[in-house]
Amino acid sequence: MVSDVTAILRLADIRGRTILGLYGLGTSLVAILNLDGLHQPVQGIVVLGLFWIALVTLALNSEEPFGFIHTIIVIALGITMALASAWNIEVFSPGYATWHLGAAVMLYLVLALRGRTRIAWMGFAAVAVVQVIAAVTLEMSVVATVNDVARQAGTLFVGSLFGLFLSRAARTITAIQRTQLSRAAVEASRTASEQERDLQLSRLERDARPALNRILAPEPLTEEEQLRFIVLESSLRDGIRAAGFRGELLSEETRLARQRGIQVVLLDDRGSSLDDDQRETVEAALVEQLRTTVNGAITARLSPNDREELATIVVEDSGKYRRVVVTDAGAEVTHLS
Repeated sequence: MVSDVTAILRLADIRGRTILGLYGLGTSLVAILNLDGLHQPVQGIVVLGLFWIALVTLALNSEEPFGFIHTIIVIALGITMALASAWNIEVFSPGYATWHLGAAVMLYLVLALRGRTRIAWMGFAAVAVVQVIAAVTLEMSVVATVNDVARQAGTLFVGSLFGLFLSRAARTITAIQRTQLSRAAVEASRTASEQERDLQLSRLERDARPALNRILAPEPLTEEEQLRFIVLESSLRDGIRAAGFRGELLSEETRLARQRGIQVVLLDDRGSSLDDDQRETVEAALVEQLRTTVNGAITARLSPNDREELATIVVEDSGKYRRVVVTDAGAEVTHLS
């Protein structure tokens, strides 16, 4: 789900990092070509290294907004670049010996796009002050320096507005996506409800209608029919309170057990469906108990989905009790008496 500017612009993936890398290579080329405009070229190389550290810091962090500690590191590196470069430039330097100013603004622009606009402007203000102080102390053209700083401020201003626009767009997109997901969830719930209703109606039509027609007939019911209708009533009740026990084999074995006179109670407290493997494990354990119980009662319960066990089965067989706990690993039988 698109939820922030970083996701929209892909600033934290390979594409964004590639762009940062290409910008770093271009800036490195400019810096190396203008080393002649510096009093101490080695110092210029050190500043270039600081710039690359800042780029790597931007590339490593994928939070939105950008991590605070990483933000402070990038801000500090930009200011250090300005401090190390502003007094190192020849007064009549040709070319782009002031590349560090544009590089710092680029770093701060990325921070602004990634949710750190206010602190990015604070960092830029510090860099601007350093540049003006350097111009005054070196008796350089203050007007030219202020003009250079103002142009860079324009770049950061446009980038900040762009980031603000994208942030609002991201919030709008997120709201639309959430609405669509909510509608999809409601639609899926409605469809599932309709399918469940159709399934129950189909079962009633198949199983209950013939029984009702027979009950309405004038002939008295035989004992066999009465037993069959009692079993049918229990099966229909299972469909409501034990929706998790729906396998055809399980339904058939439950019916046969009830016909033998065994009282079978099925309960579903899970609140969600079992996956196929879990359902097969539970059904296998319950079917075994249904088949082996001679005379008594069986109560099977699907456990809530926050429990470790999938189901518990309590069996009373000819006065003896046993408890079966079903987990993903299988069934464990404990004889109680």
